[in-house]
Amino acid sequence: MIAAVSDMGATPAQEAALYHLHTGGHRMRSRLALASGATRLNNTDSIAAAAACELLHNASLVHDDITDGDLYRRGSLTVRSRSGTGVALCTGDLLMTAAFNAATDLSDAAVSQRLVRTMARTASRVIGGQSIELADDAIGQVPNRRDYLMATRAKTAPLIELPLSVGLADTPSDGFNPQVCREIAEAIGLAYQILDDLDDLRQDTGESPAPALHALHAWWHHQRPGTGAEPLVVQQRCLAHVRAALSRADRLTRALPEPLMGCVAGLIESLERKAKCKPVALDGATRR
Repeated sequence: MIAAVSDMGATPAQEAALYHLHTGGHRMRSRLALASGATRLNNTDSIAAAAACELLHNASLVHDDITDGDLYRRGSLTVRSRSGTGVALCTGDLLMTAAFNAATDLSDAAVSQRLVRTMARTASRVIGGQSIELADDAIGQVPNRRDYLMATRAKTAPLIELPLSVGLADTPSDGFNPQVCREIAEAIGLAYQILDDLDDLRQDTGESPAPALHALHAWWHHQRPGTGAEPLVVQQRCLAHVRAALSRADRLTRALPEPLMGCVAGLIESLERKAKCKPVALDGATRR
């Protein structure tokens, strides 16, 4: 990934992109892509595909930090708070460009073309999901459950589905097909998003005392209207949805080939552990 960005030319956006990548991260999508690619790609192509998936994800993170107004990510200043909104916008665009460029480095032209097309569809879906959140925010509208699920499927799931599908053959077999990948990604994406929302309800960006828009699902839509449910009750309902989503993902994962099945199973286990470690209550979470 570093090499892909380093090749883009020395600019403030490139410097900021390298800074962002050096802040770390779980690299979960690159691990999924490597495991998926191991089913049919050579090692060099698997690495290029993994870099493309991870770069596209990081582009979305830099852009998210602009719209969410976040000051920190991974314990470091966000590109937005370090370099300004304009440079951050260019940085996200540069990372996206580097992602598509990496996808063209595969030696198998047919696989490269399919990956580029899939990445384009993924980017389109993610942009659409983000626009759902921003449109509601612009008019001061509280998103309903349908909007939340639509945004999650469009914004979170595609960037999980993308690396899962790297090793798909043109003629899928043995249960390894696009529909299975999509359903697994949607289940994991929903669980991941709710857990992330619960974190957001306990944290403040430093610029607003209210929860971020994408955290509203956890607070507004896991209690009956007008009941004033306690934070603990809200959290328990959220975690019930997380467990159900991860259970669905676990069942579907059994259809995947190794080593992808083991990699996805490990991700599910890590989310299950995170759910179990949630605090007893959401201190300070209030309606707005």
